[in-house]
Amino acid sequence: MKRFAHALLAFAVLAPLLVVPRASAEQGVAIGELHSGASYAFAADPSSPTAAIGLWLRVPASGYSFDAPGIADLAAHALADAPIAGGSSLRAIVENVGGTIEIEPSPNLLGISVVVPKAQASTALRALTQAYFSGTIDEKSLDEARHETGVRAVEERFNIENELETHLFAALFSDGPMHAPIYPTSAASLDAIHLQRVQHYAQRAFRPGNASLSFAGAVGDALLGDISALGRSGNDAPIGSPVSASASTHSVEGSSQAIAIGFAGPPITSRDDATALDFVASALLDRQLGRALPLPAGNVAVARFVTLQRVGVFTIFGVGNDPKKMGSVLLADLKRLRTPLSEPRFQRLLRAFQFHIASAIDVPQGLADNLGWYAAAGDAAYAPGLPNGAYARSIARLTPERIAAAVRRYLNDPTTIIMNPIAEKSV
Repeated sequence: MKRFAHALLAFAVLAPLLVVPRASAEQGVAIGELHSGASYAFAADPSSPTAAIGLWLRVPASGYSFDAPGIADLAAHALADAPIAGGSSLRAIVENVGGTIEIEPSPNLLGISVVVPKAQASTALRALTQAYFSGTIDEKSLDEARHETGVRAVEERFNIENELETHLFAALFSDGPMHAPIYPTSAASLDAIHLQRVQHYAQRAFRPGNASLSFAGAVGDALLGDISALGRSGNDAPIGSPVSASASTHSVEGSSQAIAIGFAGPPITSRDDATALDFVASALLDRQLGRALPLPAGNVAVARFVTLQRVGVFTIFGVGNDPKKMGSVLLADLKRLRTPLSEPRFQRLLRAFQFHIASAIDVPQGLADNLGWYAAAGDAAYAPGLPNGAYARSIARLTPERIAAAVRRYLNDPTTIIMNPIAEKSV
């Protein structure tokens, strides 16, 4: 799961003009497609004081040749800072009304999230779509983007989870966007990505046919009228990343003693299996699961299942002074889950899982991001938290036997990264 959605909001079924409705729309959420080719998903809460709008694109973070880490972030920041109609930039328009803009690249998806007061929703949406679907990057906006992306790249190098993920995905996938890093290791690498290359990337990547728009909070169907046919034509098919032929263990140097464990899992189309692995990620670190040993003192771990279009990824990240011992404990827990849980333990873990879904995100931005991620990954109707939606129905079908079967099917022969601190050089 990319992110949990608020399960308690009311959702309006909208039927805007100038759109092509999708027959697969689930009850309780409006899902459709604009004439430009962009898909959309709405989750309206008129009582909210804010409007959250997300633009999610199926684009490779490292470029279409996978050899330019940082180019998606560069292009996204440059378009946010480039002047659009009226001479102001998207960033200036949003921030001048007290709103926020966030840019979040992942290996094969890019998200731009805007949150503004509800009275500014229409202005913000027009600026967002103008900037990304028809905007032009110039030298000034690219220079500003180099600073933003350079800062983010440094921050990512000191984020242990992202550091582990980069190493793990490079080993788990043999090629494609999931194999390549999101950011480069040096500012010089960003400087080497010249203006023309960033412009060409943006013209191909930022097209409505590659995009999903998501809306939550104080939003309405009238927002779509002005942007229905806006933007460059064409689209790219989702780019696959082949899984490495066999599991492996790698030792790397990094910022801390840590471990990453990964498995290739089901695609988003296998909804029940994906939901079962979400449950497993929630249950795995439960203190009462029945592990023979606790994690070594001072160690921490997180687990998650990342839902993707062609192959999902189940990951476990741990940080502490004995990563190998931590890995053996966590893998022993997974092995234990190959046997169906007792009904009382399953019900307790299920309640905790449902509470996690209901409480993890309770603001419009989180809901819009969640809808956008799942739409870009290929199944907006499966976004968690939608009342009576596909995800809720998959949860209702969970049983101890289904969960154990998913563990036995997918969570075997892990790819493992053992990270050791970089040795300090003596002077």
